[in-house]
Formats: sequence, structure tokens, C-alpha cells
Amino acid sequence: MGPLLFLIYVNDLPCASSFQTTLFEDDTSLHLSYKVIETLQLNVQNELDKVDNWMRSSRLSINYNKQLI
Repeated sequence: MGPLLFLIYVNDLPCASSFQTTLFEDDTSLHLSYKVIETLQLNVQNELDKVDNWMRSSRLSINYNKQLI
């Protein structure tokens, strides 16, 4: 799928969770911050569950093998 079609397809992902979402070509970044680490851990898991549900309903999958730079 070309980058433009991908962006159109995933355009509503930011509405699926409270993550700050950056969409660029065929790459997506999710960001979340809290002052208390325990709160951050709980909220990240809750938001990842929401993203997972959105991904499943959109028939998409995450590339877990992609390396972070």
C-alpha cells in the first residue's frame, strides 16, 4: 500500500486512544507522558489495549521486528 493510501487508511487512529500520535508516510509513533511512573505504566497499557482493538478492527498488524533507532 502506498504511503498516501496508508495515511488515509489509518487517519482515525489518533481518535482511538489518548496517545499523542504522529503519522508519517508508513510510520506511526505513539507518545504519552505522566510524572508518576506507575500512572504512566497503567495508562500506557490501557491505551495500547485501545490501539490493539483498533488495529484488529482495521485488520492491521504491528511490525514487532522493526528496530528503534
